[in-house]
Amino acid sequence: MNGAILGAAIRSFRHRRLQLHSGKPWTLEDLAVASDGDAGHLSRIERGAMLPSRATLLRIAQALELTLPETEFLLRSAGFAPLFEPPGAEDAARAARWLATRARGYLEPLTLYSIDMRIWAVNALWLRLMGMTPAWFRACMQGREMALQFAAPCSALERQATRFRDFETLRLRSVARLRTAAIQGHIPQQHVERLLAEPGFRARWEQVESAAPSFTLSGEQSVSEIDYPGQGVLRFDNWWCPLQIDPRFLVILHLPHDPQTRQALVAIRHEARPREGAPCPAHGYRCAKAAA
Repeated sequence: MNGAILGAAIRSFRHRRLQLHSGKPWTLEDLAVASDGDAGHLSRIERGAMLPSRATLLRIAQALELTLPETEFLLRSAGFAPLFEPPGAEDAARAARWLATRARGYLEPLTLYSIDMRIWAVNALWLRLMGMTPAWFRACMQGREMALQFAAPCSALERQATRFRDFETLRLRSVARLRTAAIQGHIPQQHVERLLAEPGFRARWEQVESAAPSFTLSGEQSVSEIDYPGQGVLRFDNWWCPLQIDPRFLVILHLPHDPQTRQALVAIRHEARPREGAPCPAHGYRCAKAAA
């Protein structure tokens, strides 16, 4: 953190803005009015005598109409995490390709999430555990925002609900992780507000807000149980690790918790692949048959 560098940058950006009536650079009073702040407070920030809060810094950046790189420079100078720019399909495809080359021989279930809890990629064994085809996963799950999971019935979610014994608990934990990412400044407020517009998501957000612990997102460990047809209950220890090339993504390693689960996975790897079934009522794609 360097208050002098931060203050000099804000002053430089302020001088770049010109008054409409005179063409002269903005004064501290101009910035105070535009950012709903105080000129004396802003003067201390520009002199490096004090560091602003993240919220104050974002108001200054908005008032000065800074670009995303300029805003992130100010945030880093003040010691704050940069703004979160939700990864898109191209980012996810690049992350998935990088992961695939390094996990080609990986023998356990594996999933790739973005930090806003969208799932982007899974390996073949995870699909076998869920009884899903790759095309079904792409149509119903890949890249979909969490709030959409609560908006309409989806056959993929129904399938997971029958496989995961603690499905609702796992969903609550995902909401709690997303909330932690938002608190840490990794997700913009407007993104959160858009998710909260969905009543089902909002209800769970409020539930974890009052009851669930915070999450670190980095190196976190959790537990899940899968009720797999013909094999009984399989137990996994799940480790959440940031993706090396892009920390906006998290790799979840689903490690067998006991010898029974490990032996069951050996048998499941040799089972026939799931086949298509009835169309999903929400997304239209033909799902895998329940008997798969």
